[in-house]
Amino acid sequence: MRNDTFIIAKDGLKCIAVTAALVIFMMIIDADLLTFVASVLFLLTLWVYRNPERVLPHVQEKSIVSVCDGTVKSIETSEDEEGNVRYNITVKSSFLDTSILRVPFACKVQESTVVSGARLSVTSPLAERLNEKSLVLFGTGEEQVVVLHTLHLASVGIKNYLQEDHEVLQGSRYGLMVKGETMIALPPESRVAIKVGQKVRAGETLIGYFS
Repeated sequence: MRNDTFIIAKDGLKCIAVTAALVIFMMIIDADLLTFVASVLFLLTLWVYRNPERVLPHVQEKSIVSVCDGTVKSIETSEDEEGNVRYNITVKSSFLDTSILRVPFACKVQESTVVSGARLSVTSPLAERLNEKSLVLFGTGEEQVVVLHTLHLASVGIKNYLQEDHEVLQGSRYGLMVKGETMIALPPESRVAIKVGQKVRAGETLIGYFS
């Protein structure tokens, strides 16, 4: 896993360089209005790829923090084949949310995959089936959290630097997703600590506990 602590996420440097070059070109051809538009785009790109430090909250043992920034879209329950109920928390991330992804709790990574695909809008009926996704299984048994990232309308694909069987620390960076939805599945015996409509911050917002 790559520990990128630079103030700007390195995965966004190419996009930032392109927008900076666009600003310079518009200045050279003396296009004032287009220079202004390009400058706004450059600043927006810097904001999208910001990489701030986050301070872990002082919470009790067995806490689970959010893996991404965004707004809680839904909290639903589902049953597995054995009849156990899981809590599925869906978080919607926009371009203005920090794109850095963070580990929900200290554990060993069991599975980490990225499946390339389309980048359709969430409103498209094909988005759920065709869009690029990343699946991560953190932990094992009764202390396992399943995370599924789905990309929407982004120029940069999902970045996931986790490796299977590696130990990770709560709140550490593991990847990037500029815009999309993240489903966080908590195990049956866990407790949910957030509500629909709440804003969450990766590595800082407590979303639940293992019982």
